[in-house]
Amino acid sequence: MSAHKQAGISLNKAFAIAAQTLRNSLKPEFKAAAERRGFVEAKVAVYENGKASEPRELKPIDK
Repeated sequence: MSAHKQAGISLNKAFAIAAQTLRNSLKPEFKAAAERRGFVEAKVAVYENGKASEPRELKPIDK
């Protein structure tokens, strides 16, 4: 069984933890650029009867 399943987390969550750990270990001169690359903004729109609703921010799900 894979480590992320044994820990009870999804693969995406495991990748996010690994990425954050890596960014935290960087030297200060590289850390700012890595933090900017790590930010993701996502919006979602629901389609009903062929028309899109107003796009809204996609909120992360915390367990």
